[in-house]
Amino acid sequence: MKSPHIERAIALAAGLALACSAAAQFRSPRSVSAPKGSQGCAFDTLVPFYFGAYDDASSSPLQTTATFRIKCTGVGNASAVFSSGPSSVTGDYQDRRMQGPQGSQLRYQLYTNSARSIVWGDGTRDTQPIVVTQNGAYRDITVYAQMPASQAAEVGEYADTIVVTILP
Repeated sequence: MKSPHIERAIALAAGLALACSAAAQFRSPRSVSAPKGSQGCAFDTLVPFYFGAYDDASSSPLQTTATFRIKCTGVGNASAVFSSGPSSVTGDYQDRRMQGPQGSQLRYQLYTNSARSIVWGDGTRDTQPIVVTQNGAYRDITVYAQMPASQAAEVGEYADTIVVTILP
């Protein structure tokens, strides 16, 4: 049965694998740091995406953001590339979906900019990673999300998994 009010969420897990879940549960630790004396980048803080109540009769898309805090050590003043993989449900960057009950799916997208016009990815298939200059300080990176309007879906929990990579 389709419902006019469906609540959905996407939660992000820390580390190099990121879980998107309608249950807003973290599948790995919320904080991951590089070992002392090592070189590289690590997540310090992750905040979940949460779309809130979804009304499939609404003509407005749902939008939200999540901010990640990273820190790179031992790399000097260098660029860090923060990229995402495709949807585990579809295997695609341009058609990200969360899987729900009875095979039902909800489309969503992740973006690098607030205008939600540049799809976040690894630089392939018309996507772009987020590149930031790192100098050992903490850096906040905001990722923008949108769930299109007027999607008919079953009531229940939806999930997707995205692999995230940070390279100095």
